[in-house]
Amino acid sequence: FRFFETTPLGSILNRFSADCNTIDQHIPATLECLSRSTLLCVSALAVISYVTPMFLIALVPLAIMCYFIQKYFRVASRDLQQLDDSTQLPLLSHFSETVEGLTTIRAFRYEAKFRQKLLEYTDSNNIASLFLTAANRWLEEYIGACVVLIAAVTSITSCLYSKLSSGLVGLGLTYALMVSNYLNWMVRNLADMEIQLGAVKRINGLLKTEAENYEGLL
Repeated sequence: FRFFETTPLGSILNRFSADCNTIDQHIPATLECLSRSTLLCVSALAVISYVTPMFLIALVPLAIMCYFIQKYFRVASRDLQQLDDSTQLPLLSHFSETVEGLTTIRAFRYEAKFRQKLLEYTDSNNIASLFLTAANRWLEEYIGACVVLIAAVTSITSCLYSKLSSGLVGLGLTYALMVSNYLNWMVRNLADMEIQLGAVKRINGLLKTEAENYEGLL
């Protein structure tokens, strides 16, 4: 009982609801999406390299650039996700405490005060979610534009100097548009997997909670 008396109610609700749901539902789905997006990205890059071999020359600096971008993105995404979780915890705690003490709140006429506090917690959580969504959109647009630009330049250059057919150029550009989407999902799923494994760490911390030395009453 000491654990439930010293741990905030919102934290307990978050562990037994959101974290358990993440382990049971989100981690298997994220792992499946990560495997699929990785295989699709590799296959699309193989098609583009086959159509325009010059793309292989630009693929090395592009891969290095994507590596550093996803490295910083994963750190920012993880921190933003933790900020989202940390702002969600006071919101859940305040909501549960308000529901439990609704009679007392109405007796003292504190409805406006608790409503204002609920709106403040909601705004803080929405701001964190907005920044997380903006970071995901920035990653998609930036990497996609770079891949399409490099594929277009190499395809046009190959068409001018190697007499590459317009059909193959269109095929390369089509797969370039697809690989930007696949690469974006691969990085996002990798970041999501890293974030979701935090739920496993938090649940594992609960499993290591020592039981109280209680033998009952005679």
